[in-house]
Amino acid sequence: MIFSAIFVSRKQRGFSFFELTIAVIVVAILSGLLLLRIRNFQVEAEHAAVKMIVSNIRSAIEITAMQAKLSSSSEDLTLLTEENPFNLLKVKPANYVGELYSPSAEEIGKGNWCFDRADKSLIYLLNHENAFKNSPMKMLRFKVELRRLPQNPAKPPGAPEFYGVAFEQVSD
Repeated sequence: MIFSAIFVSRKQRGFSFFELTIAVIVVAILSGLLLLRIRNFQVEAEHAAVKMIVSNIRSAIEITAMQAKLSSSSEDLTLLTEENPFNLLKVKPANYVGELYSPSAEEIGKGNWCFDRADKSLIYLLNHENAFKNSPMKMLRFKVELRRLPQNPAKPPGAPEFYGVAFEQVSD
């Protein structure tokens, strides 16, 4: 047999080590950017989910308050400030862990809601601390509060007092 040397041109050899290194670096940078964008989407999704649940609770409270005003019963509004606002919703969110008495962060778990029976407030433990840029806390607290309009001295005698309720974020 005759062995002859096979000469391969430079174009036929494939990737050089330098080209392979550059390709790996580019893929790593693009992967890192993708992971950052995915994290941003997770933070935005958490923010939107919390806003949606708060909006649903506010709507349910307003409907209940209007029903109480129509039946001219101010006791219902006072009771509304004492009860769990999640009981007003037809369907509770999947990340609602229930009613707890002075819960710790470990009892609630990241990304979950609970009702604190001690101070009658809803608590949400943030899954991503930077989901709410204006809140340095990792626990958000919301409370139903009874609002009374100031007394008007010119009000005719026997006129009903005006009550309202608000579902607002409170600080610790």
